[in-house]
Amino acid sequence: MHLTTQEIPVHNLLIGMYVSRLDVPWVQTPFPIQGFHITKQEQLEQLAVYCTKVYVDQFLSKIDVQSQLTLTPIKPSKVNKLDPKTKRLMAEKARFKPSVEHYENSTKLKNEVIQVGELFSQVSGQMSVIFRDMMQNGYVNIAGIRAASSEMVKSVVRNPDALAWLCRVNTENKALHEQAVRSAIWGIIFGRHLGLSKHDLRDIGTALLLAPIGKCKLPRELLFGELTAEETETYQEHVALTLEETEKMFSTSHQVNYILSSYCERNNGKGYPRNLVGNRIPFLARVCGLVQYYEELINPLPGKEALTPVEAISNLYNERGNAFQTELVESFIQAIGIYPTGSLVKLTNNAIGIVMEQPSNARLRPKVVIVKDSMNTTLVKPKVVNLIDNPTDRFGMPLQIEKSLRSSSVDIDARELHDRLFSKNKWLSFLKVS
Repeated sequence: MHLTTQEIPVHNLLIGMYVSRLDVPWVQTPFPIQGFHITKQEQLEQLAVYCTKVYVDQFLSKIDVQSQLTLTPIKPSKVNKLDPKTKRLMAEKARFKPSVEHYENSTKLKNEVIQVGELFSQVSGQMSVIFRDMMQNGYVNIAGIRAASSEMVKSVVRNPDALAWLCRVNTENKALHEQAVRSAIWGIIFGRHLGLSKHDLRDIGTALLLAPIGKCKLPRELLFGELTAEETETYQEHVALTLEETEKMFSTSHQVNYILSSYCERNNGKGYPRNLVGNRIPFLARVCGLVQYYEELINPLPGKEALTPVEAISNLYNERGNAFQTELVESFIQAIGIYPTGSLVKLTNNAIGIVMEQPSNARLRPKVVIVKDSMNTTLVKPKVVNLIDNPTDRFGMPLQIEKSLRSSSVDIDARELHDRLFSKNKWLSFLKVS
């Protein structure tokens, strides 16, 4: 190690430091050069996702590294504040359901989006009716939910990017039932990555579609903003209220109810309703709890600010080994990538685009549809670039993703873009990568 280089945990990094080396290969990260100054918060968040520690060159840094470290103590681990029994249970090796399937894409994205678009609309409409009936009548007919979940599983198995793309088109819909549909899609995509059986994938989808129905019985004000301790206790009753409905259809021992009874539990025992710890939480419930947490970060209900996918992943990564099991968090990041399909991103040439498709072996170099050029002009004819082909900008510099953007930060009509890309007309001609 160079005399002026110091190893520093990522949570102690500060803007102004010069990162000269990572604890992972550079090619596995979005950083384009081997060595850079930290100039913005997004870089700190990305480093937290990819690395545990980095090497900072004190000589090249723009701040006094030693003095700053003296003033910035290492963050204490939340786990250390837990009781010995909880820490012992959390220290157990995470148990996973065995991988029983290896799924390969069998359809092209544009074909799958066209095929599954009507299904997405049907499921969203069906869920809207169910949630409306629950709020108005206190009764729901959930008989068709398993069938809808099965159809979603078939699509995700064929090509997971199609339903992920449709999630993006519908991000402006903040209703509970829309959040449920998106959570179910993330859950099925994650389960596919884990190699779970189609039966398990269907139960994951079914559980996440039904998970919020108990919230329809709560006072509406409990769904928004900060809650008092008493209000939080009332809010947590939604789990029992959901089970009251689902147990009319499924036996109490059915896997869907088993998931619904435990998906709000957390690895550190600070979830609800039973304060289960680690492996005491059923595996599929751990999967569902994680994906719903992610969905609520990127598409929260009104009253809360949405995070970008990178910020949400960083949040999850910081909770590994605490609220969520480390191996599960890392597998989820591998499943959806740092820039999930449908993410709004800014490229290094200042162009704005939406991630359209991700190669499983190079998620940091996805296919992106450019909707605004480097001068912030909306393109009449959107352009698709495949970053895995190592394209360059007009100056000959490598074209890469610079950062993730909030879906509301750029004025883009996602529905119009979707129609241009995937309608059965001349617009399909520009799906050819340039």
